[in-house]
Amino acid sequence: MSLRGNFQLQRGEFRLETGDFEIPSSGLTAIFGHSGSGKTTFLRCLAGFEDQTMGQVKFFDQAWLSAGKSLAIHKRKLGYVFQEASLFVHLNVEDNLRYGLKRATKSSQVAHQISFPQVVEWLGLARLLKRDVVTLSGGEKQRVAIGRTLLSQPKILMMDEPMASLDLFSKRAIMPYFERLRDELEIPILYITHSPEEVERLADTVVFMEKGRISKIELIEQALNREGTPLYQSAEPRSVLSAQVVEQHLEDGLTGLKVGDAELWVPAVQQGIGEWVRVVVSAQQVSLLAEKPLQSSILNHLPVTIESLEAINDYSVLVHLRVGNEPWPLLAQVTKRSKNGLGLSVGQQWIAAIKSASILN
Repeated sequence: MSLRGNFQLQRGEFRLETGDFEIPSSGLTAIFGHSGSGKTTFLRCLAGFEDQTMGQVKFFDQAWLSAGKSLAIHKRKLGYVFQEASLFVHLNVEDNLRYGLKRATKSSQVAHQISFPQVVEWLGLARLLKRDVVTLSGGEKQRVAIGRTLLSQPKILMMDEPMASLDLFSKRAIMPYFERLRDELEIPILYITHSPEEVERLADTVVFMEKGRISKIELIEQALNREGTPLYQSAEPRSVLSAQVVEQHLEDGLTGLKVGDAELWVPAVQQGIGEWVRVVVSAQQVSLLAEKPLQSSILNHLPVTIESLEAINDYSVLVHLRVGNEPWPLLAQVTKRSKNGLGLSVGQQWIAAIKSASILN
């Protein structure tokens, strides 16, 4: 594990008390919670911005906080991206980016691990390099700010709600760039958000925060699908499955995905063969069949096992299913009449007929 610790901070009436935590050494870890839960304070303490923090923080073998001593921020080799992009208005985009390289050269003699061409490609900045930053949109400014931070050669990237100030259109436009960074960077990313949609698309791991405490740290598959998850407290029951692109049938407008050992057909996606996507399936779009029909207008039939049954109102039941041996469950919402009539019980094997599914994008 890359980042671990246990620390406290008292600020007025608010107290942050993390308890023991460990964050993975790669991928994107979302820090999720409602406003006032302590997300930003937690990240600022990790970065060393809060000098009253007490406890321990260790990044790999380097002690950032120990026995009342705090390592200087510049020695932590971290990159921090704030909600508002703070660029040098007297410099164009390329010069703003190269400032990050200058910072890296001054602070270390280590060869650059993240190159200028890589950052330009990952963040789609080639057409912006000669632009004045005052002419950029909010999303473009944020991409430049992230690029400049990456070129300073951080060993860990921290982002505090980087899409908070963007409108819906800008958020949709910048999301693929965050996905690219998650997949390409070899350093861990910590990403604060209160948006379930951002968590489900971007996160590999989720740190749940509530009232100044870390309540749970989970892999994304567990965080999205467990009963009572804070991500979907007011939403209709649904499943999020991780799937790999295995076929493209563009003449039919379809893409074939592999979910465990089963195949799932969805409307055609842009991802190439071998790439991974996340599929959303509403529980109301799943029916249970005793066996796969010989002929059916429904394309998707997955073999499943019933793991548990949960009454959700006066007339319906939520059936928790498992697809093969994969860690991602599938949910089906059926009436109590259907449950009793079919004699549904834990351990039974059925065929899940999925009427529709969508890709997170």
